[in-house]
Amino acid sequence: MAKYFFIFFALFVCVAASLSFFLFKRFYTRELSLRLSPLTENQSLSVKKTTCWFLGDSRIYQWNIPDTIIPAANYANLGVNAQTTAQVLYRLGLHLQQGTPEFLFLQAGINDIKAIGVFPEKKDFIIAECIKNIELLIDTCIKCNIHPVFCTIIPPGDVQLFRRPVWTSEIKDKVAYVNKIVSDFCKSKNVSIFDTYSTLSDGKGVLLKQYQADDLHLNRAGYDMLNRELKSFLIREKIVIK
Repeated sequence: MAKYFFIFFALFVCVAASLSFFLFKRFYTRELSLRLSPLTENQSLSVKKTTCWFLGDSRIYQWNIPDTIIPAANYANLGVNAQTTAQVLYRLGLHLQQGTPEFLFLQAGINDIKAIGVFPEKKDFIIAECIKNIELLIDTCIKCNIHPVFCTIIPPGDVQLFRRPVWTSEIKDKVAYVNKIVSDFCKSKNVSIFDTYSTLSDGKGVLLKQYQADDLHLNRAGYDMLNRELKSFLIREKIVIK
């Protein structure tokens, strides 16, 4: 019996060590990439000449918009996985060196807010910087004669087991808080708001289960819903992208 226990324990240690090494390498690689370049993932700065940009993090990157809503030739998807609002703000400045669109849809902030689970002592600073950066992104658009559209931050879903040690229930509350502050700012500037939060939320600050790919991302049904709402939004706001 002791022999089998020893074999099982040895296998467990090997698997745990392998998993730890994999996770360490993954996160170390991402951290090192960030130190080398704030763009991360060797993101190209080349932007085709288009009238509409969708700028932000992975929620934008994974968003495919049908030609029936916005013709592919007329918009650029400028989403980059895992980026914070500070990175998106920096990247916007680089993109604007190549030209300007007529419209810019912005979805960013979740990667800032989720950090309060790791840095609770910096919570107030993180949230304040997130709000400041989003407002700077919007102001930059206005100064460049670009029509910004603030896409409210999509709420998180049910938290996966591996993320729970670095998670706090405050994250969903802060998503709602940032959305409220930035939405008020947009109203004062007469900036359009595409309320993705209300569209996808269960009413308690959590992403509806039928739209969850994981705790932070949408599945196909979620993006299908966004596209339906986007089509209605463009009609309601009398936005024609051509």
